[in-house]
Amino acid sequence: MKKTDLHQIDLVAKIARLEEEVRKTPYHKGTEHYIGKLRAKIAKLKNQEEQVLKKSGGRFGFMPKKEGEATIVLIGPPSVGKSTLINKLTQAQSRVESWPFTTVKVIPGMWDYQGAKIQILDLPGIVKGAAIGVGRGREILSAARIADLLILMVDIKTRNLVESITKELKEVGVRVPILKVINKVDLFEKQGSAEGRLLIGKTDFSRDFLMISAEKEIGLEELKKKIWENLKLMRVYLKKKGQEPDFNSPLILKEGQKIKDVVAKIFPEEKEIKQILLWGPSARFPAQQVSLSHQLQDKDILNFS
Repeated sequence: MKKTDLHQIDLVAKIARLEEEVRKTPYHKGTEHYIGKLRAKIAKLKNQEEQVLKKSGGRFGFMPKKEGEATIVLIGPPSVGKSTLINKLTQAQSRVESWPFTTVKVIPGMWDYQGAKIQILDLPGIVKGAAIGVGRGREILSAARIADLLILMVDIKTRNLVESITKELKEVGVRVPILKVINKVDLFEKQGSAEGRLLIGKTDFSRDFLMISAEKEIGLEELKKKIWENLKLMRVYLKKKGQEPDFNSPLILKEGQKIKDVVAKIFPEEKEIKQILLWGPSARFPAQQVSLSHQLQDKDILNFS
């Protein structure tokens, strides 16, 4: 990590602590001078932070342009394995090290799954007090707003932070579906510890969390399925008359969308459609003739003429 990044993290943490002290100090004549001194210190530190930002070319580079059919954001404490996971799912090559704050920018990757292009963004690790700015936390938490799905990742040592992180996400207005993941479960399994056996066997953890090891690729297939379910995407295939559908290139839609949404996607200009034939889960029988208002299901097949 560059010295400028470390310096800015330190400045933001100091600013957050002083702002918290101002909030907690009752304001009256006896504290007026003290609060004034705190505010002066805050102003001075913010000026220093601004200078650091100018030298470093800005903040994390938030945010990459949304691409693909959906966007997933990885969020969690430092060094829990988010970078390892994005590297396993995509070709992002996010830097992986054993110390905190390795990721100091948003690392984007594109994941091909079920014919869909799914964007994954690896955010810097967040620490306690993120919602009030500690460790650039407000910026990191706010970045999660663009997500279609949030993967909140902790590991076996930081799993008790999930509640506080969830609370801080709400404090900055993040309202997206959250998939909770505990990483590095192979460490408990390898050691065979009593705590590990308890964690893996506890029904509340198995109900509320997905337990994986990104490095050892344990539980990744189940994670992929859960991601797909939570994104609520569906595949629709096109079929030309007398030919088989192209199952390698599905159209990706959101659950609940209709044939008119397919038409808008594949025919940018207005096109006269005489007949629409349907095969698949939402059809009452093969080659059913349907209207633009028909609601589709995953793996439906359409023919337009």
